[in-house]
Amino acid sequence: MRRSVPLTKSLRVSQGSHILYFYNEIDKYIENAVSFIETGLELGQHVIIIDSKKRYEMILPYITGIDKTMVHHVDNFDFYEMYQDFHFERVLSNLQDIIHPYVESEVTVRLWGHVDWVEQDHNHLLNKLHTYECRSDVTIAELGYTTVCAYDGSTVTASIQTEMMKCHEYLMTDNELVRSNLYKISNQFNPTIFPSLSVQQKMESEVDLYKQKLDFVHVVSHEVRNPLTVIKAYASLLEQEEENEERRKKLEAIRNYALVIDSEISHIINTEQMLSTDALWQKKFIKALPVIREVLDTMKVKALTQNIELQADIQLNGKEIVLCNLIGFKMIISNLLSNAIKYSSEGSSIQLNIKKESHMLCIEVKDEGVGMTEVQLGKLYQKYEKMNQEKSGQGIGLFMVKKLVDHFEGNILVESQLHKGTTFRVYLPL
Repeated sequence: MRRSVPLTKSLRVSQGSHILYFYNEIDKYIENAVSFIETGLELGQHVIIIDSKKRYEMILPYITGIDKTMVHHVDNFDFYEMYQDFHFERVLSNLQDIIHPYVESEVTVRLWGHVDWVEQDHNHLLNKLHTYECRSDVTIAELGYTTVCAYDGSTVTASIQTEMMKCHEYLMTDNELVRSNLYKISNQFNPTIFPSLSVQQKMESEVDLYKQKLDFVHVVSHEVRNPLTVIKAYASLLEQEEENEERRKKLEAIRNYALVIDSEISHIINTEQMLSTDALWQKKFIKALPVIREVLDTMKVKALTQNIELQADIQLNGKEIVLCNLIGFKMIISNLLSNAIKYSSEGSSIQLNIKKESHMLCIEVKDEGVGMTEVQLGKLYQKYEKMNQEKSGQGIGLFMVKKLVDHFEGNILVESQLHKGTTFRVYLPL
């Protein structure tokens, strides 16, 4: 459960909370901003104020007896790029640029932002603000930064206010702070649920398609599994009664193949369920190194069971942040390593190299295994396309890796020679 921290001198909220503030009186706005700043400084936090120069200069005189060097002003005209229409992707990029130095220095900050925009079409603005706030909730909550998004209540329509309440855990007015009853809460132990990024039309369509496929797979599996169960049962009974050794082995083979088919169906269903889960497509800030170490420990055990040495050279300092999600990041690394193990011979070795290259995290997996032909490389990321029919699996791992890397705005490269091994390189934005 997240611990609570002071928001102001008299109010406490969950750490990492995203607070929506509609103010009506400028004097109250200044008073609340001052209390927010002073409480943060008393906790030893840096405070970032994204506001107009005019309002910031109204706040400053009330901050007394405290080190103001830990208060940082960002002009909201430039931050929200008010010289053009409100574009949430550009604003999110500005947000990431601002907090990056503090993440690198492992310094805790709290943010106060007065959201502003130029006049534009109401419906377009509503959609953009909603997407921006939901994406902000996703990206910064993992870092534990308490954030206030302030709006002039007199300039925001009731419809926009309602939409904003859906992606903020708390709602604040000039005199009150309450939990938003429209905010989606997963459970009492994890009150900040990250809204789905599938609000974007393309992603909604993609997830819907996966859900339709999952429904189809469930229908097919039901029709196939019933006769499979009968086949396994009859084969098992006949095998027990059969005295002829050759016939008994054939019945055993029938039973084993039925078990393999059943296992393959289970894996396909599990995979389609993952692809149709919104959580797989959400994005938030993830510290890369702990996740890499966790996956590496598991994969080293798997490699040892097949007499394969898994070596790792990880050149990270632990401060590297990627914008993706925990499930997807783990799946990318584990699938690449699992494939390398699967297609390697006993006694061979696999090398995992991870480092920073410019503004990218480079994940390299190099094996000495069976390798691939040019024809196989051309079919590499196709769903259910296996590169080696003699090996177990459904040929879906690399399909999922490619989908996730593309969604996280990264890149994947492969080099391979038949019987000489394969090297995969994945680049994810830091």
